[in-house]
Amino acid sequence: MIADLRIHGSLGPVDFFAFVSGAGTYNTYFYEEEPGRIRFFARGNEFSITEDILSYRGTGGSFCEYMFGVEKPYKDMVKEEVLNRLIMFGAFLDNKEQVVFTNDTEGTETFSRLFLQGHAVANYYFLVASEYQGDYKKRQRHVLKSVGKFLKRTDLLSGNRDTQLLMSFSRELNEKKSVLFIFKLVHRGNKEYYDAFSRFYARNRELSPGEELFLEEIVKRNGIDRYQQERMKIDVMYRHAENKLVVDEYRDVLVRGVAKDTLHASERARMNRLRTLSIRNNIPVILFDKLDELLLKDRQLLEVEEAEYLKESRAILENLFFRDPSLKQHIIKEDIVRLVKAKHMAYSRNDRGFEQVLLDIGKACDELSRETDDFSVFEEFSSIVTYFDRYDNFQALLSQLSFMKNIEFTEDSLRSLVGNKKAFDDLDSSLFRTLFAKDLLENKYITGYGKRKLELILRGIENIQKGEASYKDVITELKALADEEKLYSEIRAALKEKMRSFFPGLELKTVRNQIREDIARELSEKGIADKVPPKLFEKVFIDLRKESVFLNQILPEVIHTGNSALREDFLDNSGLDRFYLESLEREYFEEKNLDICMLDSLRENKALSDAGGGERI
Repeated sequence: MIADLRIHGSLGPVDFFAFVSGAGTYNTYFYEEEPGRIRFFARGNEFSITEDILSYRGTGGSFCEYMFGVEKPYKDMVKEEVLNRLIMFGAFLDNKEQVVFTNDTEGTETFSRLFLQGHAVANYYFLVASEYQGDYKKRQRHVLKSVGKFLKRTDLLSGNRDTQLLMSFSRELNEKKSVLFIFKLVHRGNKEYYDAFSRFYARNRELSPGEELFLEEIVKRNGIDRYQQERMKIDVMYRHAENKLVVDEYRDVLVRGVAKDTLHASERARMNRLRTLSIRNNIPVILFDKLDELLLKDRQLLEVEEAEYLKESRAILENLFFRDPSLKQHIIKEDIVRLVKAKHMAYSRNDRGFEQVLLDIGKACDELSRETDDFSVFEEFSSIVTYFDRYDNFQALLSQLSFMKNIEFTEDSLRSLVGNKKAFDDLDSSLFRTLFAKDLLENKYITGYGKRKLELILRGIENIQKGEASYKDVITELKALADEEKLYSEIRAALKEKMRSFFPGLELKTVRNQIREDIARELSEKGIADKVPPKLFEKVFIDLRKESVFLNQILPEVIHTGNSALREDFLDNSGLDRFYLESLEREYFEEKNLDICMLDSLRENKALSDAGGGERI
């Protein structure tokens, strides 16, 4: 006997799959076709698909995998095990987020709305046909009780394991006399874009110019709007394993703060550190912004008036797109400069407000273009957004150079920076230094080599524009500095290992020269370097001595006295990388079995007596 059936077809922009299981599956009269429409039906239940809409009636609902960054009930948001959205026909959430059932289980949905409100690529519907004759709302409540937990938590959707989904659904439902229909709707254009972006992003967590062009071709061919593109990009970026690890930790801190309607300074500090760590790990900051937006929405923590720079940005953009067309002539270079500065201010403050302004304007612009069939407004908006894309590119490249080790900085990257600088110089010659160089150079977490590389690139860009250096000259100089950074790390690791043992006479230069020669021989045997420059070796030696002083003298005294100013003075003036020293601090506390809350208190510049935990040493 046939256990289940699978039907596949295409209508409009979607591919549809119908999976049928249960009593009477061997019958073949549960669907009918006509031009531009297919209808599935059984025992008073019906599901129809046309070129641009679907309709349903009966016992059932819809479900899909949650995309990262989409609106969802708070109860789902704080439960890590909830993976999917579930909607029962005729049901809705009241103000207390409780499910309310009605007998109105009939409805329609356009494909454009379905893939915008639900998942951008794949959405599911289901019907349960049975001999039940009572109230729909009572029947819906019973079905939800049987399969609700399974549908909201199963990972079978993300793996496209549809056959197993059908079998597991039937098992959870446990109604041998019922017929189960599952309908899967896949948007072909969105799927092509999502799969391509996933494939490209998985390689290096960034896209090459050729890959960007490939995606643009998909966008043009399928008419994918900018908002839908961003939804899919954000979802793909979040699902990358290395991104997800850091973002989920940020989410956990935020959830704890929201649960008690307050965010302590220590929690805010952890969140900021995770954001800074994300720069080193090339994790898009928009993933954190989306969590802030979703978890803090309508809560006391966010009940602040919109900042003046955001009000000004919104006014400029709204004047451009949604008022008298004659006002457009007033959008001049100075206005765009103010917008770029506003974006930078939002970036510096970790404020998602500016991106929200852009999203609001972009959606309204898209709606206006569709209603009037005039895309000139959208094109004008896109020309301004180009400057924000240039800003993101500039900021990302310089941040990676400043905070990440072993990054491959190519001539193409340098050409991109020079081209973007020229575009900003055409707006205002001071933007380059005020928007990019100043904040990065003053960032207390920038590494010593990161600062040198940044200064080299900034100087190199200006020399290229003056005709005093070539792209090759600057890249060669940068590579030499990067090679020195790698060699510094190798020497540091080797010397630190040797210093674990007692070496008499380390204060004598002749002894250190002997050790330097030993290390040079070891590195040469590994094929790393033939020589260890004396100056570089001495720098490593001095840095390790500073590290020893910090761990054996400064940090114990800071812990004992609670004098966080002493700690800050050393971090600011030692010349050692702050991130590295902070990791040593954590290791120290773990080895000594000290309360980690004491460390958080020190980092917040509070006295230990106010920390609320731990004893003095």
